[in-house]
Amino acid sequence: MLAKDLVAPLINYQLKGAPLGDKDITALSNDTRKIENGGAFIAIRGQRFDGHSAIDDLLKSDLNLLVVEEVTEEQSQTAKELGKSILLVESTHRAQAILAHQFYQQASSQLDLVAVTGTNGKTTTTTMISEILEELGHRTGLIGTIHYKVGEEILPAVNTTPDALTMHRLYADMLAAGCQDAVIEASSHALALGRLWYSDVDCAIFTNLTREHLDFHKTMDQYAYAKSLLFAQLGQSFHEGKAKLAIINEDDVYADIMIQASGAALATYSLINPQATLYAKDIDHLESSLAFTLSYQEEEYRVEIPMLGTYNVKNYMAAFLCLTLYYGYSPEEVIEATRSFQGVAGRMQIIDEGQDFTAVVDFAHTPDALRSVLTELRQGNQGRLLALFGHSGGNRDSAARPELGDILFELADEIIFTADNPRHEPVEKIVNEMVRHHQEKKYSLVEDRQAAIEFALNQAQAGDTILFAGKGGELYQVLGDEYVPYDELAVVRQALQKLRRVSHGR
Repeated sequence: MLAKDLVAPLINYQLKGAPLGDKDITALSNDTRKIENGGAFIAIRGQRFDGHSAIDDLLKSDLNLLVVEEVTEEQSQTAKELGKSILLVESTHRAQAILAHQFYQQASSQLDLVAVTGTNGKTTTTTMISEILEELGHRTGLIGTIHYKVGEEILPAVNTTPDALTMHRLYADMLAAGCQDAVIEASSHALALGRLWYSDVDCAIFTNLTREHLDFHKTMDQYAYAKSLLFAQLGQSFHEGKAKLAIINEDDVYADIMIQASGAALATYSLINPQATLYAKDIDHLESSLAFTLSYQEEEYRVEIPMLGTYNVKNYMAAFLCLTLYYGYSPEEVIEATRSFQGVAGRMQIIDEGQDFTAVVDFAHTPDALRSVLTELRQGNQGRLLALFGHSGGNRDSAARPELGDILFELADEIIFTADNPRHEPVEKIVNEMVRHHQEKKYSLVEDRQAAIEFALNQAQAGDTILFAGKGGELYQVLGDEYVPYDELAVVRQALQKLRRVSHGR
């Protein structure tokens, strides 16, 4: 793309160094380790590295364009002498989103883009939408916590919602792979930091808001404001003749904030209010599934999904409204396609290797999610309820730890504390902040998570239920600064197989 075409959408900038002329921009980068000859570099001030510190070195490279927030006269003169162009902008974060949208041919506007935000339920809801759409004949892209999916290709997830440049590149890759739809998780960090700027969202979903990330947002009101930015971003425009759509969990105390943030078309879902757009009732908790009745547009529909947890009824309701109201499928078509849905990896997933107790892996790591999961597992449980749990370290909202401990000691019969993503924080310190004064239940600390899983399984008796909480389908552990490959589902499965071999004398 010609540099002059690339920068055409920008409004407030100064051109330093050499004129743009007919320079061709071959690539965009915000990482000094990933620059390409003839490319443009966007200097971002990150938590660990400021791209502006590399300007002098980058001027000596084969880049054609640098986008910066500050530049010295000496650097401008050097750029002019070397034939390099520099764009001086108010915010490289904002410029990055605009330039990426332009460079990748406004890819997000060519996709049906669904974004889901909320403390809990984002992964389950996006996975439901993506997989049911696939069953209905679509080719989808997915960006979320577990992985990024571009058509048939699965890529590792670095962040739940990556930076704007990566987002727009992924949209372009999805189009190239024949995708019609992008279904994404919109984290509060991403919304607050502008990672979704110029992502042309068509349907936005709010699942819930409970305590999390207050190390970053400081207060629940600021956390709610960050979430509401997704709905403000829907704007007032039509997409292919349709109004943008906001889907809101009416039962959440922050629902009105999300509703007020947007002028888009609105749909609500509820387990409480029969007057909501979609209402669910008569929920039956089966051995490994949920059955419930949906009341929608004066008709009732019986649905069964292969998941545990009443909250997953709500996640399905959000997906159902997206598929019927935004995509235009009939309730019957959606429910029929739902029959192929197999659940979500690491979300209330039962691991069965023939043992005489129940082993469940779930991502629950916030107070609300942990309470919901433990409460759900206590219903109909004939034996003891054991819980294995850790908590992320390294300035990750440590103020939530006392409440997490209270919930564990209230609802579990036995607790095995271990590492989650401890980063640089001692596991023993993290656990002490959860245990505090509690002595009423038996608990253990096994720092190595794999060893803790084996220890927990050895405590189990016939009829017991063990919850392995916190990691779910996450494919790494953060130890220090290192992201170590780790698959809880595989570890639990292998430990159960080992336990069975030992018990059978093999």
